[in-house]
Amino acid sequence: MFYISKNPKSAKLYQKTIQTCKYFFIKNPIIVSPKYPYSRNLGKWCVGKTRFDFSQLICKFWITENYNISSILPKLYKCDAKNVNLKNKVISFNDLSMFTKTAEDITFNEITVKDSDGSIAPFEKIFETFIYVKKFRFDSELILPNITSKTFNELSKIPHFSKLQLMDLNNIPDTFDIENFYIYMKENKTTKFWLEFHKSVSVPYKTRLEAIIDEILGTKKFNYKPPMIDFDGLENAKKFRLYDFFVISNV
Repeated sequence: MFYISKNPKSAKLYQKTIQTCKYFFIKNPIIVSPKYPYSRNLGKWCVGKTRFDFSQLICKFWITENYNISSILPKLYKCDAKNVNLKNKVISFNDLSMFTKTAEDITFNEITVKDSDGSIAPFEKIFETFIYVKKFRFDSELILPNITSKTFNELSKIPHFSKLQLMDLNNIPDTFDIENFYIYMKENKTTKFWLEFHKSVSVPYKTRLEAIIDEILGTKKFNYKPPMIDFDGLENAKKFRLYDFFVISNV
């Protein structure tokens, strides 16, 4: 009985068990919820309108549908969510294992992922862990530090990368291998790419980006999914036309 209380096989089974016997909740207090069941009011955590001291909470959480509160990560027992939004936090690479078995729609917002040695985990290593991913977004106000000249080549080797529906990145550095991406892009019939480059990218790199954009805009019939590509200095007229192609593409 002790083993069962400490190792529930599913959220549904755990809820049924604690309804049958309070012993199980006492031994392993877990709140099962489709999303984090609390909110903030003037900087304080609340249940409804009642405030409480989050640090005094002894239970853990089992989130079943949507995860979007990074601050509860230390109190997370399990996460079965398909929609995962991690934001404003430095987390360890090992912590990602809480989400990788079920997550399909993933957003990293101002997140830094650290490897066990304290270094920033490579982008492709992070992506590879999410084996069921369909949509992957990585947003940052600063230049993305974990994208290198090897990133896209390594991504293309990952089996589930070719099945991705959407990849949305912003503040991309000019270390990103645009030539490898360009080759992949012209064969791509599955993934919608939204790529926004950091303002620091070099003039030659911008020139190459614009040449690729011009080729896309000059295409009359697509046999690939046209990406949305944006950088500081791109004419609005080109940007808007490219956006239209990105939205209406049904390849």
